[in-house]
Amino acid sequence: MTVNDREEVIVHHNGEEYDVKSFLHFHPGGRNTVEHFKGKDITNQLLKYQHSPSAMYLLKEYKTKDSSHRGEDDLEKLVDWSKPMLAQVGKLGSQYEEWVKAPVDRRLRLFQSDFVESLTVTPWYLIPLVWIPFDMYLLYRGISNNHHYAEDPVFPAWAVFCFGFGITLWSFLEYTLHRWLFHAQPPTDSPRLITMHFLMHGLHHKVPFDERRLLIPPVPAAIVVAIFYIILRILFPLWMVDFVAAGTLAGYVVYDLIHFYLHFGSPPPDSYLYRMKRYHNQHHFTEHQNGFGISSSFWDGIFGTEIYLRKLNWSLRW
Repeated sequence: MTVNDREEVIVHHNGEEYDVKSFLHFHPGGRNTVEHFKGKDITNQLLKYQHSPSAMYLLKEYKTKDSSHRGEDDLEKLVDWSKPMLAQVGKLGSQYEEWVKAPVDRRLRLFQSDFVESLTVTPWYLIPLVWIPFDMYLLYRGISNNHHYAEDPVFPAWAVFCFGFGITLWSFLEYTLHRWLFHAQPPTDSPRLITMHFLMHGLHHKVPFDERRLLIPPVPAAIVVAIFYIILRILFPLWMVDFVAAGTLAGYVVYDLIHFYLHFGSPPPDSYLYRMKRYHNQHHFTEHQNGFGISSSFWDGIFGTEIYLRKLNWSLRW
């Protein structure tokens, strides 16, 4: 059975009716997992697979107009979704952590100004469009600035090594930034730090399906890239810097696109990306304190934060 984009996908749970059509692409098991239960009661299925409190909270988003209880959840009454959110979250104080970890399927506005707001949203194609040409420029610059090594037969191997080192460096940064910066809990008595946390990463956990906010906008990313490039110039010999920077930037581009695909794509079952989609969903909905790798779980294994996925029994899935 295949559901078209306009067709409702009604399921039932505890006497309530839900239209989960918009959730089809997001489910870690793939859209077919959800489509199969169209018109059926999913209560036993939710219990069998022990869906997390976060997943059950998200389910409320899909209640239909015919459901008997459609009032706004008390937690969402803490803010006004019709107004820019950045000016509100700092006031949540001790309730911020609970609120930000309760996901909703909504679009989020951060700023009142349309211009400033436009700088915070990013379509996926903008990432390769902006950064791949710049990455190629770094490689060209690395080669042209080292033209005196052009006849050295060892130089190409060193250039490739530095590029590969940059990719590895990014994978480490991907893990460490996600774990120790993005998931650092802000003090409940600091509205500024709460607001900063929400702007950096909290919003992604609150609205994980807002496709405009899954990628790092080019303007703030450019500031971070500039700072990182200065650090590389301090740490490495000048002949290495552009090659390492190019590898790091390439790693970032791949990471950002993989992250987008893990949320919106439907990878084939048993593929690497299918595993990582399930892995990342576990991080979002069950184990916020684990699973910090996005494109790879390698560093999670090294630092003891790996999520062990339950082996799927495909015959029971239906």
